[in-house]
Amino acid sequence: MQQEKLSSRILVSILFTCVILAGAFVVLGPFLLSIIWAAIIATASWGLYRWVLRKCGNRSAPAALITTLIITFALVGPMVMLVVFVTQDIAAVTGYLIQADTHGVPPPDWLARLPYGGDLIQEQWQLYLAQPNQLSIVLHETLATKLNVIQSAAGGLLINLSGRLATLVFALWVLYFFYRDGRALTTHINQIGYKWLDQRWPAYVHLVPGALRAAVNGLVIVGFGEALLLSALFWLCGVPSAVLFGCATAVLAFVPMGALVLLSVIGVVMFASGATVVAVVLVVVGLLIVMGADYTVRPMLIQGGTQLPFLGILFGIFGGVVSMGIVGLIIGPVMLVLLMVFFREAAVDESAVNLEFDAASPEIHPAPQKKKAGSR
Repeated sequence: MQQEKLSSRILVSILFTCVILAGAFVVLGPFLLSIIWAAIIATASWGLYRWVLRKCGNRSAPAALITTLIITFALVGPMVMLVVFVTQDIAAVTGYLIQADTHGVPPPDWLARLPYGGDLIQEQWQLYLAQPNQLSIVLHETLATKLNVIQSAAGGLLINLSGRLATLVFALWVLYFFYRDGRALTTHINQIGYKWLDQRWPAYVHLVPGALRAAVNGLVIVGFGEALLLSALFWLCGVPSAVLFGCATAVLAFVPMGALVLLSVIGVVMFASGATVVAVVLVVVGLLIVMGADYTVRPMLIQGGTQLPFLGILFGIFGGVVSMGIVGLIIGPVMLVLLMVFFREAAVDESAVNLEFDAASPEIHPAPQKKKAGSR
């Protein structure tokens, strides 16, 4: 009877805990992505916050505010610059289409030299752009017959962009509190970890910050450098909208073969337009930049902070992106790091080990044997 009563109390306790956790997940669900991003950024940039904190005389509130503003500028600045370039490109394309609709523009000669699809593109060009007022007629008919579809697509895109902007704003707002109350929050999490996981907790918790920093460095530093180099390459090769294509190629590099496809299309178009040498240089140098960044530099940066093998880094990066989106680029390697620690401790007899670790390289060492009472 006593055993049944105890089992019932344990079951009620588990159900009560599950109800609390489920309710908290429902309440925090809309903000969960922002909280995750804020936690990742705070962990990766904690060294910057500590430096600002020393400069502010160990006053946490102003240090948190200054660090948040620095991170905001570092994140929003490149986005604003990209929007400016995209706006300029859209304005240039719009002006060209207006000119084509007003006066008509004959198809360029290089369309006929394209190995695939050149004839089809040339036919469509003759139909819509070579003759004046053809494009406006088609647009008018399309807007009249498919206005609801276009409005729905535009509304969905606007909602998506608004949601992502709100996620970014909320993440930066949460980031301030993570900086300001980070020490207390870390202490509380460690207390819970030590209570429930005992000696297992240190081996995991001391690896996560380094793995997160390494993954963020691999994402931000390598991605920004890759986009910068590709944009400069496209500009030197005379590709229009060089910044937009450079950033697009850097983003497509996260998709297997994505960057190769875009580089090949641009190279074929330039080859057909008569710039043979430039096309070859663009494709070869572009592939070297992409392969060097994604398969050498990024895995090396992540490997330096995670001690994962090279193949594990690649699985973590691409598997994380496929399963969780862009946040998986960071979470993927971290999860494999935790799996690596689990395999380490699972291979050792718990009764004969003592987990001694530091932040750089956790290791598992045999525990010293205790002397029996009365023995010499």
